[in-house]
Amino acid sequence: MCGKMSSRTTKRKMIKQVAVSLLIFILFDAALIFIEYGNYKEKINLLSTVVSQEDTVKIVTGILKGESLDYSEGEAILKEYGFERNRDNVIYRRFWMQCGKIIGLSILLFGAEMILFLIITRKRESREITEIKQLEKIVSDYRKENFNDQIVSFRIFSNTELGRLYLEIEALGNTLQLLHKRMRAEKEETKSLVTDISHQLKTPVAALKTSFEILQNENLIKEEQMEFTERCNMQLRGIENLLSALVNISRMESGMITIRPEENYLFDTILEAVNRVYEKAMNKHISIELDADETVEELVVIHDPKWIAEAFINILENAIKYSPENTSITIRVMNMTTFLRMEIEDQGIGIPKEEYNKVFQRFFRGSLEEVKKESGSGVGLYLTREIINRHHGTIRVSAGKYGVGTVFTIQLPRA
Repeated sequence: MCGKMSSRTTKRKMIKQVAVSLLIFILFDAALIFIEYGNYKEKINLLSTVVSQEDTVKIVTGILKGESLDYSEGEAILKEYGFERNRDNVIYRRFWMQCGKIIGLSILLFGAEMILFLIITRKRESREITEIKQLEKIVSDYRKENFNDQIVSFRIFSNTELGRLYLEIEALGNTLQLLHKRMRAEKEETKSLVTDISHQLKTPVAALKTSFEILQNENLIKEEQMEFTERCNMQLRGIENLLSALVNISRMESGMITIRPEENYLFDTILEAVNRVYEKAMNKHISIELDADETVEELVVIHDPKWIAEAFINILENAIKYSPENTSITIRVMNMTTFLRMEIEDQGIGIPKEEYNKVFQRFFRGSLEEVKKESGSGVGLYLTREIINRHHGTIRVSAGKYGVGTVFTIQLPRA
């Protein structure tokens, strides 16, 4: 279809160019014939003047001087002797012969131009058809999700419009390639998420099933019934926490959670996070200490208090969960020129160095036995990283002082 449209366009251009060339040749021939006719008239006028005058020297002198001469009488004499505009008139016959030469030569030149023009047009049309087929192939490859081997130089196109069309198609192809990669990544992410959710639900559901089967045994004593009932409650709470975390992940990744950073006091956000984990810390006799100068209470940082507090809480809860009793958690705040640095250090079991880059992955819980014994979904630190990233900040993990415990270092921009 594109080839037919190009052919029709080429034919229209060809007709226009032929018409213009023909008009130019006609005008050119008309001008030459007009000049020849002027020469013929001038010769007739001279002859008429010579015939009408006896003094030839006087006539020639007057002609050289450019004087206006009367040739009417001489023209009448010429007619009297049959010297009119016909084939017997040698001058008139030469005039028409000259006109014939002009017209014949013009026809030859016009024919040669048309042949050359036709050859060039056919060659250009053939090249444009090849270029259009090349563009059609690129579009066809894009439709088949083949985004490779589409490197074409803009300079190969003889038609500028086709060159611009290729650039537009190339831009469209790049966009489609990005969308294709994104869709493929989302597909893999969804597949991974479903697998992770299935894995996370498998253990508590199996435990629930086992506990319910045991509870159906009428031979259980009251203490045993209470024990397995408590186990059911514990597994249900674990599933509830997991579902809550999954809802937060889904809302975060789908954009339903909106981070609204504003100028707020960081101390108030830290205090909110500490208050929400204070009871858990007290139950294990773990103290939470703030290491910062007095200006921390007046420190203003652009952040969303609700979600930054949620990120702090996830880190603090992990520190409390994996720290022994009668230990401490230290929160350090350092105010830099362009960013705020915050460290949360515990005296817990620590994290193996090879797992530093894995702890922020979704559903990752670690390989230590102490971690496996504790309940958890493995999404807290993942959400923490997402929250920090959306504040254009960074978070990393390292070992505590003297190789004991863990330090989470958070950096947030001041503005």
